[in-house]
Amino acid sequence: MSRLTVMIVAVVVLAVGCTRGEAVNEPTMTQAQALARVEQLIKETSDVINPNPRLDLYRPSLNVNGCLDPTDGGSEDRVVISRSYYLRDIPKDQVGEVARQVKQHWERQGYYIETVSKDGLAVFGHSQPDDFLLSIGPTGDNDVLNLGVTSPCVWPNGTPEPSSDT
Repeated sequence: MSRLTVMIVAVVVLAVGCTRGEAVNEPTMTQAQALARVEQLIKETSDVINPNPRLDLYRPSLNVNGCLDPTDGGSEDRVVISRSYYLRDIPKDQVGEVARQVKQHWERQGYYIETVSKDGLAVFGHSQPDDFLLSIGPTGDNDVLNLGVTSPCVWPNGTPEPSSDT
């Protein structure tokens, strides 16, 4: 299994279990709002990177994923929205510096840093106060970084669907 695959699986697993005490059947942002926030977090992060990367969309991240096995006890009818991009045009000798820049940016934003790999190339955190999962990490031979953001579980239309048993 490639590092990117492992990283994406880790992001999805963490995302579905990252809610922190939210009311599970309360309204959430919509799927469209979650996507807009994901893209905003990607843009804000990539804008601080020097040298400027070319964002190359990781196409499988376009899929909307179910909120499987939610640890908050909420409905599996909710979804998580993710996007992941390769950061192209960064010289291999600057990959570590770019990961450091991203971590510092997230810290300046007041985001919670969950984990940093020993080599500093992989960083996982959560945006505050909306708890989107943030990740940056190497792919392949550590020569390309991948930047990803995953929403918490949201109702597709922002509210639970009416129950058919009422």
